[in-house]
Amino acid sequence: MTGSRLVVVLYGRRVGEIERKAGSLRFTYDDDYLALPVATPLSLSMPLTGTTYTNRFVEAHLRGLLPDNDDVRRRWAQHFGLRDRDTFGLIAAIGSDAAGGALFIPAEKYPEALAEGSVTPVTEAQIAERLRRLRADSTDWLGDEEHWSLAGAQSKFTLRALGHDWGIAHGSEPSTHIVKPGISSIPAQALIEHVSMLAVASMGLGVAATRYMEFEEQPAIVVTRFDRRERNGRWERIHQEDLCQAFALDPSRKYERDGGPGVRRIADLLRNTSGPEAVERFGRAVVANYLLAAPDAHAKNYSVMLAGAAVQLADLYDVASGLTATREGNLRFPKAAMSIGGERAFGEIQGSNWDGFATALGVSPELVREWVLQLAELAPSATSDSVRSLAPRQRRAPELKLLAARVELMSQLTLQELNTHAHGRRRGPSGSSILATHHR
Repeated sequence: MTGSRLVVVLYGRRVGEIERKAGSLRFTYDDDYLALPVATPLSLSMPLTGTTYTNRFVEAHLRGLLPDNDDVRRRWAQHFGLRDRDTFGLIAAIGSDAAGGALFIPAEKYPEALAEGSVTPVTEAQIAERLRRLRADSTDWLGDEEHWSLAGAQSKFTLRALGHDWGIAHGSEPSTHIVKPGISSIPAQALIEHVSMLAVASMGLGVAATRYMEFEEQPAIVVTRFDRRERNGRWERIHQEDLCQAFALDPSRKYERDGGPGVRRIADLLRNTSGPEAVERFGRAVVANYLLAAPDAHAKNYSVMLAGAAVQLADLYDVASGLTATREGNLRFPKAAMSIGGERAFGEIQGSNWDGFATALGVSPELVREWVLQLAELAPSATSDSVRSLAPRQRRAPELKLLAARVELMSQLTLQELNTHAHGRRRGPSGSSILATHHR
């Protein structure tokens, strides 16, 4: 049985308390914290006021820190002796190392828990064994005596950088990297994600740094956490939240089709909290995700960094092209997560859709078309160059040859359609069909 109060700590300061009473959650900032000139909000959905935020806001924020996979959450609940769907209890158990800068500490353990942290070195063999376990059981995220959490559906675990070696962070010590074996049902998925991230970086967008590594014979993508920073020899947490949390939406609503935020709502939020530069960065990110046919650019895969009153759109993460084929030769993921001017199908966005996208963003159609032209010209070479940067054995993966060819075709289709309007829709096969059958 967990206690009824969690102390929230940000940037080394006590922020306030989350209280569970009669099954409902409430969060209130401390008056002393509100008086600080550098106070950082826990969430954009919970501004710095004396208001007591009720269950909808608190539950959405905390659930956003947990895995999206129901089976993983149930396994964690069983491991910690909790009821299924006990969000508060799970955060009390693992809230010392979650996404962002906040630590969630049971009130009875505060402040002593802030000083209780350690890092246990691990060997390459131990990391390889973790990857084998995940491949055998995609719900086996947590190791023994580990207390961390990451959102998302993909299997993963955290590591702490120790020079050229690795460790497991415990207690108040932060992890620094995320390790993902990739989606087992998609051949070479981790490698495709790594190449996609490299390509987007080559296109001039900010992305989280990734490496494709093999621990013994076990491949994985290793992601450097952008919500961690080393300063004066110590690792620190930087606060962030994803955009479902910023809108106080349950993670189950991350896709626009399920009631999640689309381009217009996100652009309005960024304009009001960060400014026009963040809107443009977001707009270019949507274009880049479309050109790579990355299907998971939903609200939980965009985040904002929070420090004091400053709000900044975070670097991109989890960008992975979906230009792979099923055994039948069809596109595995034929649609984008967010509508672009009323259309989501890859290869089908026309000039009129881009103009509608510009209206939703609140920028000129000419600016959006400039982005599309620039990024569509860069995407093929960025992808090919990223493949060539790999080790010889990795770059020979047949999935990467198909990826590079389809990104090139996707860019050609996008440029062809840029000056097409709805009344001039292509005759013959759809863009999606052309993509699916190319180099089948």
